[in-house]
Amino acid sequence: MAYEQYTSCEPASEHLGMNQYVQASLQAGAAAAISALLIAAAGMPWCLGIAAVVAAAMWACGYCHWWLSGRLVCLDGDQTAVGMVISNEPPDEKSGFDALDTDFSVNLLLPSNAPGSSQAAVEGSSPFGFLIKEHASTNAEGLPFTAGVELMMEDKGTGVKSAALHAEFEGGGIADFLLGSQIALGLSTVGLILCLAGGFWGAVAGYILAFLALLAALFGALFGLGDTGTPEDVGLPSIETNKTDGTGADVLGIAGRWVYDAGHNNEDKGWNEIHPVKKAEKLATWGGTWDDLTVEGTPVDIAVLIADWTEKVAEAGSALTAAGQQDPKHHWQVHPLIDGCGGDDSDPIEPPH
Repeated sequence: MAYEQYTSCEPASEHLGMNQYVQASLQAGAAAAISALLIAAAGMPWCLGIAAVVAAAMWACGYCHWWLSGRLVCLDGDQTAVGMVISNEPPDEKSGFDALDTDFSVNLLLPSNAPGSSQAAVEGSSPFGFLIKEHASTNAEGLPFTAGVELMMEDKGTGVKSAALHAEFEGGGIADFLLGSQIALGLSTVGLILCLAGGFWGAVAGYILAFLALLAALFGALFGLGDTGTPEDVGLPSIETNKTDGTGADVLGIAGRWVYDAGHNNEDKGWNEIHPVKKAEKLATWGGTWDDLTVEGTPVDIAVLIADWTEKVAEAGSALTAAGQQDPKHHWQVHPLIDGCGGDDSDPIEPPH
């Protein structure tokens, strides 16, 4: 199954470190100032209500653009990892404006770290510890990096906190809200023009369009709340966490884009993560330590799992695999032995008897 991706990332050197709320407010303020000048010049103060809708829609568009295109910093391309699921963060557990963030997140303890391991311990571990370590590119740009207790994730079953790799399956909530906000911006802008055109009916038409603009933004938000990310997007029907005895969690293999999340830079926080997860597979079940992994009850070695997963991801992304996927046999709708035809009408294939 195909993963979902709505975000893009940018190099650290091109990242605008301005507070996201300030960015959106500056854009909304510019729209409000232009509208106010036009209204003052026309001498039509009754159009101010429509101008307020224009400014609000511009603020929403600015914030959503930042969320989708200005929040994530590219690190070193796609990476693979293996980890035990400490906890997950389903979209339905979020509330308020955060509910529009419909990504499904998981937090993974990386091998061969024991539950309760610190940030420093995991950073120094092999082969995946570097994924949660501060990257040279973000350090060079002075972007804040959160370490220590801020990155300690609590195991849902045991309550033990460990430094973890954060990974997200993307949902479309913000992208849907952006679309609704863009429609709202267009409708309200036309409404303001009609209102400024003069006359009673121009004002009526303008306010009708402003009302429709508010509905467009509302419907975008409501639709977005239901457009959730899920592990099922990459073929995982569910993700299990530990029971209270510290066993039973899934050990996952994941692959995806490695980024720095600047979404909390306004709070002087930031960290590395996999976003979005492009491939994922349950590799084993956690039995309490890395020496107690099983696959359908059979013990398995973590080194073997890591090697197999890494090889599988590399093979799936190889040029040879891509070329093989273009083979005609991978594009048949009906097998030639069934319909009796070959590549064209001049090359019939005798069906089996």
